[in-house]
Amino acid sequence: MRKVLLAMALLAIVHFVSAQETTHAYQNWYTYFGTMKINSKWAVPFDVQLRIRDGISNKGQLLMRGGLQYSVNKQDHILLGYSFIPTYNNTSNTWLPEHRIFEQYIHKAKKLDMTHRVRLEQRWVSQPSAPGDPHAIGNWKYGNRARYFNRTQLPVLHKKAATPFYVALQDEIFLNLWGNDISNLLFDQNRFLLAFGYQFNANLKADIGYMNQLVQVTSGAKTMNHILHFSVFQNINL
Repeated sequence: MRKVLLAMALLAIVHFVSAQETTHAYQNWYTYFGTMKINSKWAVPFDVQLRIRDGISNKGQLLMRGGLQYSVNKQDHILLGYSFIPTYNNTSNTWLPEHRIFEQYIHKAKKLDMTHRVRLEQRWVSQPSAPGDPHAIGNWKYGNRARYFNRTQLPVLHKKAATPFYVALQDEIFLNLWGNDISNLLFDQNRFLLAFGYQFNANLKADIGYMNQLVQVTSGAKTMNHILHFSVFQNINL
């Protein structure tokens, strides 16, 4: 019952924000998710993501993230990680870096290919310098953020038998927390993904689909990004 009430509350937040007037934009995201398995307990998950605005351009965001993960059991995993994210800023016409430290807990369901993830982030985001300042970066702002992620992967069946093809449904909500100089608004963003994929083997798969990203900035202005999303997932046994 508590999980149902929490889900309803999160959906209500997303619905309220999305009901406001929004600006629409289009992007392409290319992502690679790798997991280097050291042994049955320890692994190094990492990912690299290139997020391009306005079709094909040099304006967007590059995300590089990695961490050390400990598996409590086959279903439960905890991780400590670091991210470096340079983002192109149209106003200052330069790339502004962001540093993150994050902690996360992942639970994988036993009977259904479903993943729950809760992540806490400590963020240091650089700000553009004032007009006339020769330095590209002005001051830095700090913020805490929480994220809840759910991904369900459903096999495509043929004559009641599973095929290498699958459909993925994914949603993630971002909420700003206490001590946040980046934004004083609770709702930060929501990402919904519908993707179609292919499992090449036990350690490699790829999918492509549509992501809807609703973002709210400090001023309250909202943008809905319509994203062509391509992902590759790989497990690497050391």
